[in-house]
Parts: sequence; structure tokens; C-alpha cells
Amino acid sequence: MAFNSKVSKELNKELILSCIRNEEFISKIEISKITGISLPSVSKIVDELVEEGKIIQSGIGDSSGGRKPVLYKFNKNFGYFSTVIINKTDMSVYLMNLYGDIIAKDKISVNGADGNDLVFSIVSGITRILSSYNIFVDKLLNICIAAPGYFDYIENRFLIKGIQSLKDVDLHEKLSKKFPNVKIKFASDIHMMALGEWSKVKNKAEKKRIVVINIDRDLRENACFAIVDNGNIVKPGRGYLGRIEESMISLVDINILRKNGYEEIGKLINDFKSNKTRAINLLMNLVDFLTKIIKHIQHYIDPDCIIFHGYIGHQGLIDIVKAKLQGDNLLCDIQKSLLNEEATLYGCIEETLSTLFNQYEMPIKIHNVDFYK
Repeated sequence: MAFNSKVSKELNKELILSCIRNEEFISKIEISKITGISLPSVSKIVDELVEEGKIIQSGIGDSSGGRKPVLYKFNKNFGYFSTVIINKTDMSVYLMNLYGDIIAKDKISVNGADGNDLVFSIVSGITRILSSYNIFVDKLLNICIAAPGYFDYIENRFLIKGIQSLKDVDLHEKLSKKFPNVKIKFASDIHMMALGEWSKVKNKAEKKRIVVINIDRDLRENACFAIVDNGNIVKPGRGYLGRIEESMISLVDINILRKNGYEEIGKLINDFKSNKTRAINLLMNLVDFLTKIIKHIQHYIDPDCIIFHGYIGHQGLIDIVKAKLQGDNLLCDIQKSLLNEEATLYGCIEETLSTLFNQYEMPIKIHNVDFYK
């Protein structure tokens, strides 16, 4: 009973904190009405949250006949979190408050860096930003690191792909020694990209399940896809990363676009419209590939929306792909990304805030899906 009572109080505390966070200003009576928690319990927990610094008093409200109520608001600067996005040549380090507002950003070159270099750059980048804003490191609650790769549950660590010097480095272990009291999470950049797109999609009630298909703008990697169902990442069964295998597209087929001068798809589409044979063949190969992937995904799930990202994020290409699918009697809502490079950042923000403020919610269970059988 003592254990259950303690858990119940913690749940009530999280519920009240969430309630205050969702309101600009709120009184204890209003919190009690919204949460259904008794006023004496609300009063005691609110006082504890004030003492902990998680909420602050913020003026006096209007009276409805008695004493004017004290108003409270969430202290967005109670703590901070950092997001690190690693690419092949550089790394972006962000510092956010607990509303997800970006306080600072630093961009650091990591071209040719090994594991020790990268750890040093991450640690120095984060501490430099904290120091410049006079924020103590004990205010840092989380670090979310997005990189090309996936979490290997057999080796129990995140494996970075596409960056040769980092493939055998356990960054989590190295960083945990530098930030022993900070929760550090690694995530696949394509997963965070999809989560970011979902977090910003209009009318979420109508767009619960989205798929993001991405081809790197530098045309050096395989195509990737990721699925988000109502805020939950659907993880393909093999490798827990939606990487489209080489049996479905050859790296040569992607690289040949660059070799023919089509580093931007807009030029390829313009040459296609001008009936240049070379462009026609290349574009139709790309369209065939994308329609094949979409059919493959639709065989397993029914997405509300598919978002083209990176190189393929072009409305002209989307129109051609939709026309090809309609010719095969398939209807599909396809859109281009509105967030572009910022999608990964917004995904990391969504992931971190969800971890910080929904830790007592039961997650929706989603079965892994093997897209390669």
C-alpha cells in the first residue's frame, strides 16, 4: 500500500505539472477541476513543485466571490536539454529550454573526426553554450543525439552508419563519463526526421500515420524511410532502421544522377519536360523506384500521408509519382517536406519533451514490421 500510495502521488504530481505546463496561468482550484484531484492534494503538490523550482507564482487571479487566487505557471528555465545532429561533415549543437525554445546553436566541423574527436566536440560545444548563457551543467537534463544509423539490441549500443571513422565507437559510453548525471539518448536521424514532420503536420487527427521517404541530397547513401503512427515510431523488423536495401535500388542508380549533372532534381525535371532522352530515362527510373517503394509500404500499412524528403522533396516529382500511382489505381496523399533540414531537430525536441513529461504514460504498443519478406 505504501508503494502504491507513493506511485499514485508521483502520477498526480506529473499530471499536475503537465496541467500547469499546458496553461499560461492557472490557480489551484482550476488545477483541481481539470485533473479531478482533490484540492488539498493539489495544494500540497503545487507547494512542493514551487519549492523544487519547477513552477513559479505568477500574480493574482480574479475573484469569484472569495479571496483572489494565486496563479502559477510552468518554469521553462527550470532545466534545459541539448540536441546534437551529426552529419558526415559537420555537427549542429542546440540548447533548448523546457518549452522546446531554441536558446543557442553551434555548428562544428567533424570532417575526418574519430570517436575521441567527436566526443570532445560534443562536450566542448555543449559546455561552451551553457557557459555563455551562465547556465550550470546540473541544469542540463537530457542530451538527444541524432545520427545516421540504428540501435543494435544485440550489441546494446547505437551504431553509426555512413561515417567510417565512427562505425566501431561506443559514443554513449564515452559521453556518459563526461555527463554522468544527464540522460543521453541516441536516435536514428531518419526516425527523428519523421517524428519532426509528424509533430508539425497540420490536422494531426486526420494525419495520424505518416511515412517519410528520404534520399540524401548528396546522393551518396541508400534511400531511407520511416513511419510514425500517432507519435510512435514503427520500427521495421530488420535492423530497426527503414533502410531500403540495395536489391531494390542500386547505389549506382542514385550516383548516376550526379554524374549526369542532376544534383538538383529541378534541373532533371526541366530536362525531362524538354524531352531530353538522358533525363527521361533517369527520371522514369527514379519514379519507378519511388512507386515501387510506396506500393511496398502500402502492402503492410495504410499511411494517411507520405512525405518526400531531401533530394526528392520537389513538387514536380511528387506530381509525376502521383500520376503514375493513379495509373495503377492507387490513391495516395504525397507531400513535400515543409521543414526540410529542421525536421530532425523538431523530432529530437518532440522525443525529449515526451520523455521528460510523459514518463508515466503507458506507451502504445506497435508490433515491429519486417518489410523485406
